[in-house]
Amino acid sequence: MLRPLSRALLIAALSLTYVAWHGHWNDAFAKKHGGDDDGGGDDGGDDDGGGDDGGADDGGDKGAGDDDDGDDADDKDQPPVTAGGLFTLKTYPVSEILRPLTMTQGIAQLRLGLGTDISAKGAFGTGGVSLEGVYGYRDNFELIGGFTNAYNMRAYSLYFGFEGALAYDLLDIRIAADLHRNAIPLYSNYCSPVTATDPMNPQDPTTCGAGAMASIVNLPNGSYHAGDPQFSVDIGFPFRYAIKPEIAIVALQTLMRIDFNSAGRDHVLPYTDTLNYTDPMTMMPVSVPITKYAPVGNGAKPDLIPSIGIATNPIPQLSVVALAQMIIPDFDTSAGAFQVPVTVRIEASPTPQLDIGLAFTLLNVKPPDPQSPIDNRFISAYVQSRFGK
Repeated sequence: MLRPLSRALLIAALSLTYVAWHGHWNDAFAKKHGGDDDGGGDDGGDDDGGGDDGGADDGGDKGAGDDDDGDDADDKDQPPVTAGGLFTLKTYPVSEILRPLTMTQGIAQLRLGLGTDISAKGAFGTGGVSLEGVYGYRDNFELIGGFTNAYNMRAYSLYFGFEGALAYDLLDIRIAADLHRNAIPLYSNYCSPVTATDPMNPQDPTTCGAGAMASIVNLPNGSYHAGDPQFSVDIGFPFRYAIKPEIAIVALQTLMRIDFNSAGRDHVLPYTDTLNYTDPMTMMPVSVPITKYAPVGNGAKPDLIPSIGIATNPIPQLSVVALAQMIIPDFDTSAGAFQVPVTVRIEASPTPQLDIGLAFTLLNVKPPDPQSPIDNRFISAYVQSRFGK
């Protein structure tokens, strides 16, 4: 039942893209030929003017010169943008908010990034490289693709798809096939509160440096295992609305993911275990509950992955974007598997063709207790360049 539903959702999204695309080009065709008819009328007017006497010709020449001057003056007053809000490579905006949602026809953009884990327990122990590209196939339709990885290739994503405008520069549709897998964090016991004399992976709180005040918590230890690969189709409806010239709401870069196979290990879920030890004061056995984590799978069902954020340009050459995403595997809102990664990206654009940026990600700001929202972190630096017409 779920797999036919997934296919139906994918077919509906593709149909919506076709309707929007077909309607856009019908409108463009009609406008183009309407302009040709008007141009024919203008030529006729020129022929009539040619039949006048020399004084009329002199006046016509003078008028043409005046028009040229007027055009030059108008060009100086106009922003560097072509009709319909479409930029060329030379005039591509340095401001994030002024950039079109889809890349202009004939322009390609490549991004190269380097990243590393900076989590509390595994800082700089693993890394990854990414290469992503965008190509403007039409002014309102772009091709997207890339390869990203992290945690020494234990997590990766290989994707290819397209993004097309439904309402130009306001709302798009984005569909991408994605072969991916997640990294599965490993966990160890730690003393809480932490002291310099704490043992490694303690099983007994009485061995902790804090003595009677100590307890044991199970936290990520900075090591990762590779999860299982999964093939999916991601669907999003990228949306951007500028509430002020320097502030815009961005949303739904991703909305849902349709999985075509199940993954045996995809993420972790908490469970309650028992910590058994002997109290050295009373020599009596003690059992206390402790939260631990086990890898679980992701079925061949759609996942809910909506995103929302805000983009700002304090100055045109500097953009700051904060983006949050909610990940609910298998649309199961009762499983307690919510993940909410939040990324803050700071990007400098010294020229229309070049961006240099830094992205800082908190992998889950809604972790289960006793984890902290800031414990698991990732940082990446990137450079992206545009080239073409």
